[in-house]
Amino acid sequence: MIKKVIILLVVFAFYTGLVQAQIGVGEWRDHLAFTYSVAVTESSAKVYVASANGIFTFNKISHNIEKLTKVNGLSDVGISEIEYSSENKVLFVAYENGNIDLVFENEVINLSDIKREMINGSKSINHILFVNEYAYLSCGFGIVVVNIEKREIKDSYYIGNMGSLVQVNQLVLNNDFLYAATNEGIFIADFTNPNLVDYSNWQQITDIPNYSSSFNSIYVNEGILLVNQLNESQNDILYLYKDESWSILNDEHSSIRAIKDFGSSIFIVTNSNVLDYTSNFTLQDSITRTEIPGFNPYDIRVGSNQIYWFADRGKGLVKYQSGNVEEIVPNAPYLSNSFSIDINHNRVLVVAGGLTPAGGNSYLNGAVFSFEDEQWQTMINYEAPDYVVAKIDPLNSDHFYTGSWGSGIFEYRKNVLEKNYRETNSSLQTFIEGENHCSVIGMSFDQDNNLWLTNAGVQNPVSVRYGLEPDDWKSFNFDEKISNILVTDIIVTKNNNKWVLLPKGNGIFVFDHNQTIENENDDLTKKMSVVDENGKIISNNVYSIAEDLEGDIWVGTDQGVVVYYYPENVFEDAGFHAQRIILTIGDATDFLLKTQTITTIAVDGANRKWIGTKSSGAYLVSEDGTKEINHFTEENSPLISNSINDIGINHETGEIFFATDKGLVSYRGSATMGSDEFRDVYVYPNPVREDYYGDITIRGLVSDVNVKITDISGNIVYETTAEGGQATWDGKNFSGRRVSTGVYLVFCSNEDGSKTHITKLLFIK
Repeated sequence: MIKKVIILLVVFAFYTGLVQAQIGVGEWRDHLAFTYSVAVTESSAKVYVASANGIFTFNKISHNIEKLTKVNGLSDVGISEIEYSSENKVLFVAYENGNIDLVFENEVINLSDIKREMINGSKSINHILFVNEYAYLSCGFGIVVVNIEKREIKDSYYIGNMGSLVQVNQLVLNNDFLYAATNEGIFIADFTNPNLVDYSNWQQITDIPNYSSSFNSIYVNEGILLVNQLNESQNDILYLYKDESWSILNDEHSSIRAIKDFGSSIFIVTNSNVLDYTSNFTLQDSITRTEIPGFNPYDIRVGSNQIYWFADRGKGLVKYQSGNVEEIVPNAPYLSNSFSIDINHNRVLVVAGGLTPAGGNSYLNGAVFSFEDEQWQTMINYEAPDYVVAKIDPLNSDHFYTGSWGSGIFEYRKNVLEKNYRETNSSLQTFIEGENHCSVIGMSFDQDNNLWLTNAGVQNPVSVRYGLEPDDWKSFNFDEKISNILVTDIIVTKNNNKWVLLPKGNGIFVFDHNQTIENENDDLTKKMSVVDENGKIISNNVYSIAEDLEGDIWVGTDQGVVVYYYPENVFEDAGFHAQRIILTIGDATDFLLKTQTITTIAVDGANRKWIGTKSSGAYLVSEDGTKEINHFTEENSPLISNSINDIGINHETGEIFFATDKGLVSYRGSATMGSDEFRDVYVYPNPVREDYYGDITIRGLVSDVNVKITDISGNIVYETTAEGGQATWDGKNFSGRRVSTGVYLVFCSNEDGSKTHITKLLFIK
């Protein structure tokens, strides 16, 4: 058995009405959605609410909100259930993959036995029952018993026919009998029997109607049973066993999610309301969407003073008392979906749409999330599915566009939707004749602030919105070289050429409109395969593209990364080709990520490349790609998934945002975009307190300047070169010792000494 211990050094607090603090270089933070809750539990001081990717707590006294995720303590994502044990003073966190976290006051203990076990079928932990120092887990294959004091797995029970695997959904202990609601009926065993591992000691209750059906929830008290029988095609059925016979208590709801008892009441949680029954099973009250608009409860906890806490699928945590409703959720994107990112003017835009592996619609509501001044805002368009790209106006951060897979593009100002452009009011086209199906997945602004777009699967696959008039549009046919095929991303290079990706084996298309949008006669075009210096095709399955700070074009394929040097020669050079990079890791050398599908490439302020992959996480490589600097995966970092959809870089702060198939997280990198002049130079933190041991950051620098740090007497204690517009110092001198208390001077100078700057910091040891 392996136990992983994580000391909780930092918990990111999200106080109501206050903003979230920025993170230091090398630190992570999550931007995960908490609106779709799956479970709620409570201690005497806090209410705990779980969504699939994390937990947030609500302090009952201070009303402070805190988050607990993989970034700051948890070991995994995909939470299926949580339960707090006051007796053991532990929050038990269970996952869909069988993983377990025991969250104590100052540490998290990870038990990964079930996750690592080779089991066919589901490992999901569906319910947690505490009995003294033990937790009895209802799992997708049977029952697992955890000894909380010893922090280890004690037993596993396989209770199906002949000891077969059966999904257990809930356990109840009453009068020394253990009841199990499973996908194959209701089972009962004598809890005092020391041999519950033997399946023959578990008996199935066979007098209930359709006794071998699936049951997801159960209540037992003094020989009275209430069970919910799932029914996919009709309403669920609540069966009541009383006076030695079964009867139907309720069959009016399509989905009954839980049966919970608190005090003298029994609560039935459905997908639209909560029913309150007396102990005699008389309906005495109900909480519906009349009291809570849009109510979609998933779990309930009843606290003191008749406070109802609901885990809600859309509202996070709902507090309900005497008709008063309060919705509680951390500031975060509304949805976990994150497909693509655009960052400009210190503003982050994330769109939440997506495509199926075959390139079809996911049919998610068009959603875009904006992160600015440390706060998230959500915009959802319920009339259009699948936003797949966003672009911020380089001249005005309050103005941006989103592209959708099927509904054209949408223009926003100050987060308000202004206009939808499609085939009826622009040069965009629909690829299904007679139907409104206008798909835009690539957008890029040129130096004149014209917006270029790719329009997939149509006769004229590239359009531009240009000029001063709002309806100046033009589309391009390019002599049908790329008509009626899938086109995706488009970039505008420094020399104003446009590079367009043609996935599914079609390579790359490059064109130059020669500064005359209206006149197509002087345009230059080239459709090309991705070939090496010998003319051999490397791969025409292209997924991503970026221009670096030197003007070289980096392209991601299903065979790794290739680079086009001197891209200005694309039209003149008959032998124009891509070059593969040789990466060295230790003693091994090979082509850069040659076995990986490269989903995204981003360039930071030091011209290093951040590379996202389909299944291997994210890489940071050197400026020329020959050295691996970092490789982040879900196994070795707070990255929540190895499947990266997009990477965006905030060049003002150095923060790297990773859009994954499970949500959004970010990491503070060491590089920012430098400038031609020193501007707003500052040191953070300043002063450096005696309890701070992170990196000290100097920002606002001219690109790649030399940075010397001296004591007040002029003795150099540290020297480095800025990465773009930012330099970092660990607070140690050349001997590796932490420097003494005092004032230190920071001297910054470019190579020829024509641009210099001096600032200072106070260091406290």
